Amino acid sequence: MALHTQETRSKFLQLIFQDYYRVNANQVDIPERLHMREFGMESWDYVWRCPERRTRDASGAEKSIGCGQSGRSFKKFKVCPNCGSPEVQMTSWTRHLGYRSPDALRNDLVVSAPHSVYHSAAFYNIPVSRSMDEKDWQGAELVFDIDADHLDCPCSQDHDAWRCNNPECNEMGKGVPAEEKCTKCGSESITIRRWLCDRCLGDAKRYTLKLYDEFLTSDFGFDPRNIQLNYSGHRGYHVRVRDPRIFKLDADGRIEIVQYINGLGFSSERFITETSMALLTGNIPGWPRKLMVAMIEFIRNIDSYDGKERWVEPLRKYKTAAIEGLLRVPPTLRIPVKGFLGVKSWQEIATQAVALYGGKIDIPVTHDIHRVIRLIGSLHGKTGFNVVPLSRDAVESFNPFRDALAFTAGSLKVRVMGGGVEIPKFRIGDTEYGPYGDDQVELPMAAAVFILCKGVATIE
Repeated sequence: MALHTQETRSKFLQLIFQDYYRVNANQVDIPERLHMREFGMESWDYVWRCPERRTRDASGAEKSIGCGQSGRSFKKFKVCPNCGSPEVQMTSWTRHLGYRSPDALRNDLVVSAPHSVYHSAAFYNIPVSRSMDEKDWQGAELVFDIDADHLDCPCSQDHDAWRCNNPECNEMGKGVPAEEKCTKCGSESITIRRWLCDRCLGDAKRYTLKLYDEFLTSDFGFDPRNIQLNYSGHRGYHVRVRDPRIFKLDADGRIEIVQYINGLGFSSERFITETSMALLTGNIPGWPRKLMVAMIEFIRNIDSYDGKERWVEPLRKYKTAAIEGLLRVPPTLRIPVKGFLGVKSWQEIATQAVALYGGKIDIPVTHDIHRVIRLIGSLHGKTGFNVVPLSRDAVESFNPFRDALAFTAGSLKVRVMGGGVEIPKFRIGDTEYGPYGDDQVELPMAAAVFILCKGVATIE
């Protein structure tokens, strides 16, 4: 894409984000203990710097690398535009920001109109310090990120796309290639275009509610009044536990919570043995009580399971009988089919069921006691959608393509640039748009902003 095209698009988005914040600044959520939070902002352009240093060449002669110049650019480059040094440094991030009042934060959003806004889940005595040690950590909320990127949604193979950045290859395709490498030349430098649809956002919602209902409020007993839910503005949901009892929990303790929710370390041999084919149920809390539900869900969906274990086909054939056995009181794995499945098979089935049933949360987000998370009420620069606060009951009926729209007035003519890969269809409100190739279209503002933010269109 030409530089002026990218610059025009980014400047336009920055301006309409600025207009939004100017009118809606009061809708931005002000986190508790504002003065103890570190803030970070991602801008629409890059700040670059070319460090200057002295070194020696192969012959031992002294030489200079870098020119010491700096500037801003809407394009990311690999060498200094002034001297050609490959050591140029670029970032679109500003970190270690702090605010003493809500007005100061809101005014800064109006002035800078950033691509994305984050704040720390942690509390610090000196949040603006550039050193983590000097910030003086005082505790942190327990946060969870449930994102379609981590759910392996089948729809990603239909609407996501990639392109190899190797100029001698330029291979492209749909979905996300294995290990995120080019399928032709093996290059690890590829650009991935992640999309979103009702199905992947529906999966993210389902796991969010499972986390809330079955783990946080049921197993851990957190008071719902101390749990904040929100739509992320893109492909998922965030959950923040604001219970003072967990603020001082260290990273190791948070990892244990993640492992429990994801079902990591589950041992099926403890529940299914040669001497007993009955499942532990009843009043035993935690995974013993969830195991039967997890296995029933797994068996009901066995037709879509792509594993090749020897028990897959028998389980597909007799899944109704297997589910009926699990629904008995007490549940049993013995069904009236001669030679059906042995204890080893059931142990493997239980392990697979728990792995698929677990919370599916992004592990690094939760265990990192210095993590930053999106500011509720801000705009997401990859969609133009709002980061929406939600109650538990509101999550079920929430529709991001209708309820998170920030720009609902007017229309805009844009040129869609598929670059050889079709832009998949998408829905805004009750209307479906696309798919598009290299087309010129006039769209309602919310739809136009969406594909501009996705980087697949420019302004005509």
